[in-house]
Amino acid sequence: MGSTERRARFRRVRAVALAALASLATLALIGSSAFGQTVRAGNLIVTVEGGFTPHKLPRTEPASITLSARSTIRTADGTHLPALDKLHLFFDKHTGVNTKGLPSCTINQLKNTLTVQAKRICPGAIIGSGQAGAEISFPDQEPFFAKAPMVIFNGPPKHGHPVFIFHVYAHVPAPTTFITTAELGRATGLYGTSVFIQVPTIVAGQGSLSFAEFSIHKLWKYKGKEQTLLYGTCPSGHFYVRGALTFKGGFEMAGKVFRSCTPRG
Repeated sequence: MGSTERRARFRRVRAVALAALASLATLALIGSSAFGQTVRAGNLIVTVEGGFTPHKLPRTEPASITLSARSTIRTADGTHLPALDKLHLFFDKHTGVNTKGLPSCTINQLKNTLTVQAKRICPGAIIGSGQAGAEISFPDQEPFFAKAPMVIFNGPPKHGHPVFIFHVYAHVPAPTTFITTAELGRATGLYGTSVFIQVPTIVAGQGSLSFAEFSIHKLWKYKGKEQTLLYGTCPSGHFYVRGALTFKGGFEMAGKVFRSCTPRG
């Protein structure tokens, strides 16, 4: 092997080692705080905030909870973000999702609708709201940020599991309705619920999701009994949440966070 080949091989090995170290650092940093975290892996910086409310919950009897979250993604050197492709989340086994008797809305009903139209079509299926933002990069232009309102609906179940539908109508760079789903399922170990989200292509691949903020909460009555969408108990004083982000090109970030709660009763 010549000196040029050895140097190239060394660079490849070093790149793999640095990627592994970055992944380990991500795991350590994400788990280092009970509140918001800012995490860097390579050139990517992710900030995650939010959690469950109320903080005081019964030890054994499930009570209604609200999930709120805010996340931003950016690059350290200011270059255009790689596009986020998939998001896989796992929520603590002491939390859960209930959609018994809750009205649902279909993707076909929401296609090509404005935000106000979507709300009017399926008012009973609305379970949350927020905002989503993307960094757009066209050739020979500086990247720019565009933000739009987001509405979350209860969708028809898939394989017996709940499905949430995210609706975003954006005016910039062109009027467009984005729709994607969060498919829920069962998880094991520390976790009770898994959530898989396939991020839609934005502006023919020239846009990258860089911001999301939302709150999910729903109460309704079914057969005379009050129902809650999200519920939880607090037997141990904390909830665990694990997340994995996959970007176009295969780069991944993953880690675990915990949120404190106060047992009562």
